[in-house]
Amino acid sequence: MNRARLLLIAALCLATRAPAAETIKIRVYHTNDIHGWILPRPDKFQKERLIGGGAALAALIAKETGPKLVLDAGDWWQGTPEGNLTKGEAVADMFNAVGYDAIVIGNHEYDDGGDALRSLIGKMKMPVLSANTFGADNKPVPWVQPWIVKEVAGVKVGIFGLTTSNMHRLAFPKNILGLDFRNEVQTARSAVAALKRMGATVIIAVTHVGVETENSKFEGDQTIAREVPGIDLIVGGHSHTFLSRPIRGENGTMIVQAGHYLIKAGRAELEIDPATKRVVSSSDELLDLWPDRVGEDPGVKAVIARHSETVGKIFEIVVATAPAFMGREPDRENALGGWMTDCYRETFGVDAALQNGGGIRAEIQAGPVTLRDIFNVMPFDNIVIKLAMKGSDLRAVFDHGVGMGRMAQISGANVEYYRPKPAGERLAAVSVGGAPLDDAKLYTIATLDFLTSGGDGFSVFDRFVSSETTGARARDVLGACARKQGVISAPAPGRLKLREN
Repeated sequence: MNRARLLLIAALCLATRAPAAETIKIRVYHTNDIHGWILPRPDKFQKERLIGGGAALAALIAKETGPKLVLDAGDWWQGTPEGNLTKGEAVADMFNAVGYDAIVIGNHEYDDGGDALRSLIGKMKMPVLSANTFGADNKPVPWVQPWIVKEVAGVKVGIFGLTTSNMHRLAFPKNILGLDFRNEVQTARSAVAALKRMGATVIIAVTHVGVETENSKFEGDQTIAREVPGIDLIVGGHSHTFLSRPIRGENGTMIVQAGHYLIKAGRAELEIDPATKRVVSSSDELLDLWPDRVGEDPGVKAVIARHSETVGKIFEIVVATAPAFMGREPDRENALGGWMTDCYRETFGVDAALQNGGGIRAEIQAGPVTLRDIFNVMPFDNIVIKLAMKGSDLRAVFDHGVGMGRMAQISGANVEYYRPKPAGERLAAVSVGGAPLDDAKLYTIATLDFLTSGGDGFSVFDRFVSSETTGARARDVLGACARKQGVISAPAPGRLKLREN
């Protein structure tokens, strides 16, 4: 048989061969760290334009005609009047109206205690996940699901949830009493194995654990992706990271996260082989939630409006004016932290005051300042505590405060510090009330009950000589200061000075 005949036969075979089947495409819409921001609000940079909110999210998702999943990676409600004053019910109603497929428990879900969380979960129509939450009986808690298998476009998708194991640093001990938040990597291995036994060929982890950075002191999503083969997608939260490009793990895992406050939503696309039902490629993009571009779903908008009308009138009251923007830079002294701690110190007549940087949740823009603005700065129901402490122990408080990723803010003291240095070696000089800190002297300090309970690693507050609760919520104290001052502005800088090594 000559060469020309062989080529002709080969061409005929190729012409009659059935074309390869197209891949199955599943889109995963994802949110995280909503913190109660279900309403649109003026954009930070285009103040005349609104951004965000649940109605815009729903309108975006409604445009999707193909197979899809909608997932949230935790911290649902703590942070706005709509979230806090409804104890999360407003966000639960939004989740239900949007049609989420699964959500994971974040650390702030415990801010009102375990009983309140269980009550809120009872109002959710979708599975609430956390595979590493165990009870005192050494068994997974019965009021949350570790994982689910959901069939989408003929593909069995396994979805499991993880809550950060650092809960002992992030919640009041009484709010997580009897609960054990187990190691994320070990739990993930068990979850992947269980889901595969259940027939899942695509596996998604929804995690409230966080994306690691160079100086991270925790095992986050990258560690999970590296140590646990078999995860196709990690939908992450907790670190408020806008991942404009997904992170690719060593085992082919794609890590995504959509920042915070429902400004953006993520849209991951999984391409799946129709024969093996396994992921062959994946991608992700972050989409701005501009209501004037994507629209607003009328049904979801009505659900949110019902809650916002209840709380809105009170919080739109103007209480002061800010002549200039007051920021909350995380790694240095900032204007807002200085004003807040001055307020605590002057209100309660103490020598010094301290506010954890991570507890300052919003900036104050130049112009009229409303009660909502104050609430957004300090949404937590933290109570101000007055302590008496020896100077040596106060020194340890400041040492820990300057070593945090979000530096603690202070009033009544001046601290010169080194970074990075190990604990106990960070301070170069400290003065209180204009005089060098005396280790033997007794000082008074005002701070938050979250910190005196050991939150953010402030175990040093256990060394107090005396303790007194003021009974006043921090945000109410700030609101009273704003009303009294009328015009609020940053104090003179210089309290926290970085000294070169």
